[in-house]
Amino acid sequence: MDNATLLNGGINNFGLGQNVTQQGELPYEIIHFKDGDVIFKEGEEPRGLYYMQSGCVKIMMSRKQSRGRTTSSEYVTKLVGAGEYFGYKALVRGGITKGSAKAVKSTTVWLYSKDRLLMALRAANPIVKMVLQQAVGDITSFENTSQLHYLASVEERIAYQLVLMSEKFGLPTENGISLNLKLTRNELAQMASTINESLSRHLTEFKNEGLIELNGKEIIIKNKAGLMAKSGNFSQGLS
Repeated sequence: MDNATLLNGGINNFGLGQNVTQQGELPYEIIHFKDGDVIFKEGEEPRGLYYMQSGCVKIMMSRKQSRGRTTSSEYVTKLVGAGEYFGYKALVRGGITKGSAKAVKSTTVWLYSKDRLLMALRAANPIVKMVLQQAVGDITSFENTSQLHYLASVEERIAYQLVLMSEKFGLPTENGISLNLKLTRNELAQMASTINESLSRHLTEFKNEGLIELNGKEIIIKNKAGLMAKSGNFSQGLS
Protein backbone atom coordinates (compact mmCIF):
# COMPACT_ATOMS: atom_id res chain seq x y z
CA MET A 1 0.00 0.00 0.00
CA ASP A 2 1.51 3.35 -1.07
CA ASN A 3 1.36 6.66 0.78
CA ALA A 4 -1.40 8.09 -1.41
CA THR A 5 -3.64 5.09 -0.66
CA LEU A 6 -2.95 5.50 3.04
CA LEU A 7 -3.89 9.19 2.83
CA ASN A 8 -7.18 8.46 1.08
CA GLY A 9 -8.08 5.77 3.56
CA GLY A 10 -7.18 7.95 6.51
CA ILE A 11 -9.26 10.89 5.36
CA ASN A 12 -12.22 8.66 4.56
CA ASN A 13 -12.00 7.42 8.15
CA PHE A 14 -12.57 11.02 9.25
CA GLY A 15 -15.99 10.83 7.59
CA LEU A 16 -15.05 12.79 4.46
CA GLY A 17 -15.54 9.98 1.99
CA GLN A 18 -19.05 10.80 0.82
CA ASN A 19 -17.92 12.91 -2.16
CA VAL A 20 -14.89 10.90 -3.24
CA THR A 21 -14.33 9.29 -6.60
CA GLN A 22 -15.85 5.97 -7.62
CA GLN A 23 -12.62 4.23 -6.62
CA GLY A 24 -13.10 5.49 -3.04
CA GLU A 25 -10.19 7.90 -3.31
CA LEU A 26 -10.02 11.53 -2.28
CA PRO A 27 -10.18 13.64 -5.48
CA TYR A 28 -6.94 15.24 -6.56
CA GLU A 29 -5.69 17.40 -9.39
CA ILE A 30 -2.85 16.05 -11.53
CA ILE A 31 -0.31 18.77 -12.37
CA HIS A 32 2.79 18.49 -14.55
CA PHE A 33 5.82 20.75 -14.13
CA LYS A 34 8.90 21.27 -16.26
CA ASP A 35 12.42 21.70 -14.92
CA GLY A 36 12.58 25.12 -13.24
CA ASP A 37 8.84 25.62 -12.81
CA VAL A 38 7.80 27.16 -9.50
CA ILE A 39 5.14 25.12 -7.69
CA PHE A 40 4.52 27.62 -4.91
CA LYS A 41 6.26 30.70 -3.53
CA GLU A 42 7.08 31.83 -0.03
CA GLY A 43 4.32 34.04 1.37
CA GLU A 44 1.48 32.51 -0.64
CA GLU A 45 -1.70 30.99 0.74
CA PRO A 46 -1.36 27.19 0.55
CA ARG A 47 -3.37 25.53 -2.22
CA GLY A 48 -3.42 22.09 -0.63
CA LEU A 49 -1.30 19.01 0.00
CA TYR A 50 1.11 17.88 -2.69
CA TYR A 51 1.96 14.24 -3.39
CA MET A 52 4.96 13.48 -5.59
CA GLN A 53 3.95 10.99 -8.26
CA SER A 54 7.26 11.34 -10.12
CA GLY A 55 10.18 13.71 -10.51
CA CYS A 56 12.06 15.88 -8.02
CA VAL A 57 11.21 19.11 -6.20
CA LYS A 58 13.48 21.28 -4.07
CA ILE A 59 12.04 23.07 -1.05
CA MET A 60 13.73 26.40 -0.30
CA MET A 61 13.63 29.24 2.20
CA SER A 62 14.87 32.75 1.53
CA ARG A 63 17.53 34.00 3.94
CA LYS A 64 17.90 37.57 5.08
CA GLN A 65 21.46 36.75 6.11
CA SER A 66 23.34 35.89 2.93
CA ARG A 67 26.95 35.66 3.98
CA GLY A 68 30.01 33.50 4.39
CA ARG A 69 29.84 30.41 2.23
CA THR A 70 26.46 31.35 0.71
CA THR A 71 26.21 32.56 -2.87
CA SER A 72 22.42 32.84 -2.95
CA SER A 73 19.64 34.10 -0.70
CA GLU A 74 17.90 30.75 -1.20
CA TYR A 75 18.56 27.91 1.23
CA VAL A 76 17.53 24.39 0.16
CA THR A 77 15.96 22.47 3.05
CA LYS A 78 14.92 19.30 1.24
CA LEU A 79 14.70 17.43 -2.06
CA VAL A 80 11.33 15.71 -2.39
CA GLY A 81 11.14 12.45 -4.34
CA ALA A 82 8.42 10.14 -5.61
CA GLY A 83 6.07 8.86 -2.93
CA GLU A 84 6.57 11.83 -0.59
CA TYR A 85 4.29 14.68 0.48
CA PHE A 86 5.13 18.37 0.73
CA GLY A 87 3.35 21.63 1.44
CA TYR A 88 1.77 20.24 4.60
CA LYS A 89 3.43 22.52 7.16
CA ALA A 90 1.40 25.60 6.22
CA LEU A 91 -1.80 23.54 6.33
CA VAL A 92 -1.09 22.19 9.82
CA ARG A 93 0.36 25.43 11.18
CA GLY A 94 -2.09 27.75 9.46
CA GLY A 95 -1.21 30.95 7.62
CA ILE A 96 0.98 31.51 4.60
CA THR A 97 3.74 29.29 3.24
CA LYS A 98 7.20 29.94 4.68
CA GLY A 99 9.11 28.32 1.86
CA SER A 100 9.10 27.87 -1.89
CA ALA A 101 9.00 24.76 -4.08
CA LYS A 102 10.56 24.40 -7.51
CA ALA A 103 10.79 21.43 -9.87
CA VAL A 104 14.36 20.42 -10.70
CA LYS A 105 13.32 17.95 -13.41
CA SER A 106 10.10 16.96 -15.16
CA THR A 107 7.69 16.38 -12.30
CA THR A 108 4.12 15.19 -11.81
CA VAL A 109 2.28 15.94 -8.56
CA TRP A 110 -1.15 15.21 -7.20
CA LEU A 111 -2.71 18.20 -5.46
CA TYR A 112 -5.25 17.38 -2.75
CA SER A 113 -7.74 20.14 -2.00
CA LYS A 114 -6.88 22.50 0.85
CA ASP A 115 -10.52 22.59 1.95
CA ARG A 116 -10.71 18.80 2.16
CA LEU A 117 -7.51 18.57 4.17
CA LEU A 118 -8.58 21.31 6.57
CA MET A 119 -11.89 19.52 7.11
CA ALA A 120 -9.97 16.37 7.96
CA LEU A 121 -7.71 18.26 10.39
CA ARG A 122 -10.68 19.88 12.10
CA ALA A 123 -12.33 16.48 12.49
CA ALA A 124 -9.20 14.84 13.88
CA ASN A 125 -8.83 13.75 17.48
CA PRO A 126 -7.42 16.65 19.59
CA ILE A 127 -4.41 14.53 20.55
CA VAL A 128 -3.67 13.86 16.87
CA LYS A 129 -3.86 17.58 16.14
CA MET A 130 -1.50 18.38 19.01
CA VAL A 131 0.99 15.76 17.78
CA LEU A 132 0.81 17.17 14.23
CA GLN A 133 1.42 20.70 15.52
CA GLN A 134 4.38 19.48 17.58
CA ALA A 135 5.81 17.52 14.63
CA VAL A 136 5.60 20.54 12.32
CA GLY A 137 7.18 22.71 15.01
CA ASP A 138 10.01 20.20 15.48
CA ILE A 139 10.63 20.01 11.72
CA THR A 140 10.70 23.81 11.46
CA SER A 141 13.10 24.04 14.41
CA PHE A 142 15.40 21.44 12.83
CA GLU A 143 15.40 23.31 9.51
CA ASN A 144 16.20 26.58 11.26
CA THR A 145 19.05 25.01 13.22
CA SER A 146 20.39 23.43 10.04
CA GLN A 147 20.49 26.84 8.38
CA LEU A 148 22.13 28.38 11.41
CA HIS A 149 24.87 25.74 11.47
CA TYR A 150 25.52 26.29 7.78
CA LEU A 151 25.51 30.09 7.82
CA ALA A 152 26.86 31.08 11.23
CA SER A 153 30.28 31.09 12.84
CA VAL A 154 31.02 29.02 15.95
CA GLU A 155 30.69 32.11 18.15
CA GLU A 156 27.29 32.94 16.64
CA ARG A 157 26.04 29.37 17.05
CA ILE A 158 27.02 29.26 20.74
CA ALA A 159 25.46 32.66 21.42
CA TYR A 160 22.30 31.62 19.60
CA GLN A 161 21.96 28.46 21.70
CA LEU A 162 22.38 30.45 24.92
CA VAL A 163 19.71 32.93 23.83
CA LEU A 164 17.39 30.13 22.77
CA MET A 165 17.83 28.24 26.05
CA SER A 166 17.33 31.41 28.09
CA GLU A 167 13.98 31.98 26.35
CA LYS A 168 12.81 28.40 26.89
CA PHE A 169 14.33 27.46 30.25
CA GLY A 170 15.78 30.61 31.81
CA LEU A 171 14.88 31.57 35.39
CA PRO A 172 15.06 35.31 36.18
CA THR A 173 17.18 36.07 39.24
CA GLU A 174 18.76 39.16 40.79
CA ASN A 175 22.03 38.32 39.01
CA GLY A 176 20.53 37.64 35.59
CA ILE A 177 18.80 34.80 33.74
CA SER A 178 19.87 31.50 35.28
CA LEU A 179 20.37 28.42 33.10
CA ASN A 180 20.82 25.53 35.50
CA LEU A 181 20.08 22.57 33.23
CA LYS A 182 23.10 20.57 34.44
CA LEU A 183 24.24 20.00 30.87
CA THR A 184 27.85 18.99 30.38
CA ARG A 185 30.16 21.12 28.27
CA ASN A 186 30.19 18.29 25.74
CA GLU A 187 26.38 18.37 25.48
CA LEU A 188 26.40 22.14 25.01
CA ALA A 189 29.09 21.79 22.35
CA GLN A 190 26.97 19.21 20.52
CA MET A 191 23.99 21.56 20.49
CA ALA A 192 26.13 24.25 18.86
CA SER A 193 27.82 21.76 16.50
CA THR A 194 31.29 22.49 17.77
CA ILE A 195 33.96 20.92 19.96
CA ASN A 196 34.52 21.31 23.70
CA GLU A 197 37.64 23.44 23.31
CA SER A 198 35.88 25.98 21.09
CA LEU A 199 32.87 26.09 23.40
CA SER A 200 35.02 26.70 26.49
CA ARG A 201 37.02 29.41 24.76
CA HIS A 202 33.94 31.32 23.62
CA LEU A 203 32.19 30.94 26.97
CA THR A 204 35.28 32.42 28.62
CA GLU A 205 35.23 35.29 26.12
CA PHE A 206 31.53 35.92 26.81
CA LYS A 207 32.30 35.93 30.53
CA ASN A 208 35.18 38.39 30.11
CA GLU A 209 32.90 40.68 28.11
CA GLY A 210 30.31 40.63 30.90
CA LEU A 211 27.70 38.77 28.85
CA ILE A 212 27.46 35.70 31.07
CA GLU A 213 28.64 34.35 34.43
CA LEU A 214 29.78 30.74 34.92
CA ASN A 215 29.09 28.85 38.13
CA GLY A 216 29.96 25.21 37.53
CA LYS A 217 27.33 23.87 35.12
CA GLU A 218 25.12 26.88 35.74
CA ILE A 219 25.27 29.70 33.20
CA ILE A 220 23.86 33.10 34.16
CA ILE A 221 22.91 35.36 31.26
CA LYS A 222 23.97 38.87 32.31
CA ASN A 223 23.37 40.64 29.00
CA LYS A 224 20.86 38.90 26.74
CA ALA A 225 20.85 41.74 24.22
CA GLY A 226 24.62 41.48 23.96
CA LEU A 227 24.38 37.74 23.32
CA MET A 228 21.73 38.39 20.70
CA ALA A 229 24.14 40.73 18.93
CA LYS A 230 26.86 38.07 19.17
CA SER A 231 24.49 35.58 17.54
CA GLY A 232 24.09 37.88 14.54
CA ASN A 233 20.41 38.19 15.52
CA PHE A 234 19.86 34.73 14.08
CA SER A 235 17.12 33.99 16.58
CA GLN A 236 15.11 36.77 14.95
CA GLY A 237 15.87 35.67 11.41
CA LEU A 238 15.10 31.96 11.85
CA SER A 239 11.36 32.15 12.27
